[in-house]
Amino acid sequence: MRKYFAFAWAGTALSLIALFTGCESEGTGGAPLNLTLGGANYGQYVRLWWNEPVEGTPDSYIIYFRAIDTTDFVIGTTVSGDSLWATHNPWSMTGDYYVAARFGGTEYNSDTVTTIPVHTDILLLHELNAGGEPAYGWALTGDFSGSIYYLTNVANALLIDFYITNFTNDSAGGPWPFPWYIASPDTAANDPGGSAVPQGDWRRTWFSDPLLDPQAILPNFGPTAYFGCMSGIEDDTTYIGVYLDGEKHYGLVKFFGADTLEGTIQVESWFQTVPELRLLRH
Repeated sequence: MRKYFAFAWAGTALSLIALFTGCESEGTGGAPLNLTLGGANYGQYVRLWWNEPVEGTPDSYIIYFRAIDTTDFVIGTTVSGDSLWATHNPWSMTGDYYVAARFGGTEYNSDTVTTIPVHTDILLLHELNAGGEPAYGWALTGDFSGSIYYLTNVANALLIDFYITNFTNDSAGGPWPFPWYIASPDTAANDPGGSAVPQGDWRRTWFSDPLLDPQAILPNFGPTAYFGCMSGIEDDTTYIGVYLDGEKHYGLVKFFGADTLEGTIQVESWFQTVPELRLLRH
């Protein structure tokens, strides 16, 4: 009888061991949720936030980065499983990110998010008195693409981020002499040429000096680096950094082909969708 019970107990123990070993070998884990990006270290680094996987706390999180114009993701940094954020130095590069939660020997990947700026191809703007659309704005509540607008409709006030002017009350028939400026919308109603611009809740925007390298990190926003208007945009080709004070977004605009007889200038833009991030590598 004693031998019988000993074998019975041993069999039960082996069954339990097999049961628990089987569950452990299957493993449980899941992906980080709601990966979000922001700027850090005065807009030079990328801050990543996420929520813990539904399945629980992993052993660690691994941040993967793929720089623009490259094909492979590389490990940017690794943090412990009880951390829900990380900071990455991309060395002035933009690119794609995802975060992997590591449970044992298995990684579970989040969705991929990007810091590559949104590009809007060439559009034609007019000087304020030249008759066509003089204003430009990015779709901040949409896809962040750029569009052109008239300043004569106050309903456009929340859509416009800058306009083109020579700060002169020119005749409708032109020419519209240089210098031309990129200017903040809140100055338009008081512009010498802005008699047709209604008073309204026009946005406040800031502009850098012309930039030597359009791929470099933009200047940090400050009173000696950004201004309410900037001249010289008629020079081929001119790049200007833009800062949206309310939303804390940076953008880059390229001007070329200014024509005083037609009153037109071509504009192309890149917009950084990650707030407070100054990286515009494209």
